Amino acid sequence: MMAEEKKVKKKVKKDINKMIKAKKKVKRIETEEDIVEVKNLLEEITDILGPCVKCGMCKSLCPVFKVLKEEAVSPRGKAIVLSDRVIDKIVFQCTLCKACEKKCPLNIKVCDAIRKSREILVLKGKELPGNQEMMENIRKSGNPFGDYSHLDKDKLYCC
Repeated sequence: MMAEEKKVKKKVKKDINKMIKAKKKVKRIETEEDIVEVKNLLEEITDILGPCVKCGMCKSLCPVFKVLKEEAVSPRGKAIVLSDRVIDKIVFQCTLCKACEKKCPLNIKVCDAIRKSREILVLKGKELPGNQEMMENIRKSGNPFGDYSHLDKDKLYCC
């Protein structure tokens, strides 16, 4: 089983390197509290994914894996990456549908680990540009899509 796990790890790392070609440098603002929070979240992720045996049963129901067909985006791929304490934007390629959790014979809460890893990325200032835009719109206008007060409210606007 060790040879199989090494093979899967190698494939996952190859897929991740392929998927992350152009990384932007993001200005990090880390306070002492943020650093402690990141360490705590990493520990929680390790506790959640520790029992995982990387059997791959979770892949069969994952909608993201069904479409992209890359091991790195499968729940097993993410479990391997997160177990190695590598937190990357690949965790945003998850719908959090919990199909993997239903299929897991060990009842591992993969989505909880992914949610915590997303929190780490936000604390480190590595959130997705679309998410940053949405949060800014909510702060400014209370609407995730921006300020549409200038539009006629009696008309229906679409796409």
